[in-house]
Amino acid sequence: MSASLWRVAVTRDEGGEGVLSEALRRHGMEPVPCPVVAEMPPLDPAPLAAAARTLEEYDWMIAASARAVAALMALRAGRLLPRELRTAAVGPSTAQALALSGAVTAVTAATAVTAATAGAAPLLEILRPLDRWPERRVLLPRAAEGRPEILEALRGWGARLDDVVAYRTVPRPPAEIAAAWRDAAPDAAVVASPMAARALVQALGAAALRRLEPVVAIGSTTSMTLVALGVRAVVPPRAAFSAVAALLAGMREARRVGSPS
Repeated sequence: MSASLWRVAVTRDEGGEGVLSEALRRHGMEPVPCPVVAEMPPLDPAPLAAAARTLEEYDWMIAASARAVAALMALRAGRLLPRELRTAAVGPSTAQALALSGAVTAVTAATAVTAATAGAAPLLEILRPLDRWPERRVLLPRAAEGRPEILEALRGWGARLDDVVAYRTVPRPPAEIAAAWRDAAPDAAVVASPMAARALVQALGAAALRRLEPVVAIGSTTSMTLVALGVRAVVPPRAAFSAVAALLAGMREARRVGSPS
């Protein structure tokens, strides 16, 4: 372990000033960039551009990630979300992105449940009785690799659904990941998606990750992917970057207190 600041590999493609990096700094750790996936625009940008132009025609927008919100708003030419548009978010980071984009109140379930149960399922339980869905036009901006639960539920409810790819992610070449990892020389790492977990293990091998102090997985699906690849991971109590940073800070302090003087 580093003698001074704990170096935490940020495997998200967020640069050095992203939300996770800022949360880690607030808790006295040093974020070091080691992006393992890259964000790319959709193969067909036209549906997202059309949705951005016509948001006033929708009753609901349901977002699964802050990046989907950002990709949509980048095409709004500075216009905020319509005040009449009802919004929902899978987690607190996405809800915050909606609020910053002008959403009045975003429906979300993840702030009230643990990371093991947060996500699409509890959100859908809350959404189902909130409206008469066969009468509603709904926009679902998402990653190309996004999971289908919300999409399938809305179709089952009879909503007039526009399912729009806002961005896609692709793994970086293993050699680039390995080089970034050597430069980072991390004590711990945060892995934010199953795709990132697979790309990281392919580039470094499971043994390199098992040597860390810990590997933190954002969400149970990412954790299960790492375990299947031979890497033990810990999961924060909430799927939020602030919870990730607090978990790491607590583990670092416990190790410091428990170390012989």
